[in-house]
Amino acid sequence: MPVNNDSVSVGTAITEIAGPSINSKLVYVQDGDYDNETAVYVGGLAVATTDGVKLSKTNTTVFQLNADDTLYAIGDGATAAVRVTQVS
Repeated sequence: MPVNNDSVSVGTAITEIAGPSINSKLVYVQDGDYDNETAVYVGGLAVATTDGVKLSKTNTTVFQLNADDTLYAIGDGATAAVRVTQVS
């Protein structure tokens, strides 16, 4: 069971944080911008700050992605680091 860790920079443009794979996988994400200045939201290709799932700076959010699914993020301000761990 491979485990991959990444830190993805997310700003005000929609950014892919977990891409498609051959098998389904669990994706653990957390807003790594601990200064509380920027909020990060995750969702599908059209994610927006008005309808995405807001990431916590202290807790981890877990998503189960099917083989062809992609998870995207967008921030409401300056660039933030999103911590991503993928388990497939």
